[in-house]
Amino acid sequence: MGAPLRPTPPTLGGRIAECRDRAGWTQKTLAEKAGLSVTFISEIENNRRTPGADALLHLAEALGVSLDYLVKGIAESAPEPRPLVIPAALAQAAEEHGWSLGEVSDLMKFRKMVVARRTRAGSTEASDDGLSKDDWLQLHSRFFGPDANG
Repeated sequence: MGAPLRPTPPTLGGRIAECRDRAGWTQKTLAEKAGLSVTFISEIENNRRTPGADALLHLAEALGVSLDYLVKGIAESAPEPRPLVIPAALAQAAEEHGWSLGEVSDLMKFRKMVVARRTRAGSTEASDDGLSKDDWLQLHSRFFGPDANG
């Protein structure tokens, strides 16, 4: 049998200490990885201080846990990853101009954000099939700068 499951600590400080212990780190190691002071880490773990949003984000990133877990003690499973479907016109533009997969993905996310801001309901379901290669080139130029199209 595996190790028994431990209950989630009831406090933010307890959850941070538990994550740090699980990683086998000292407070000094966590402080270095999160860009915070050892004293601050100690005060948080002992529930004498409450970190601000930036410090919480740095701690979550360093520990490899979600903000939901640190703040609320909720360990949610990650959503199922969805495959990236690249529209034909975008794929053609990307191939012709040597764009990386990361650039293509960022460009598609950027378009979704623009569409969400412009629709009344804030829908992020943008149909990328209607854009031409020139449309994608223009969007790329706006997002990455005019000289980025190669």
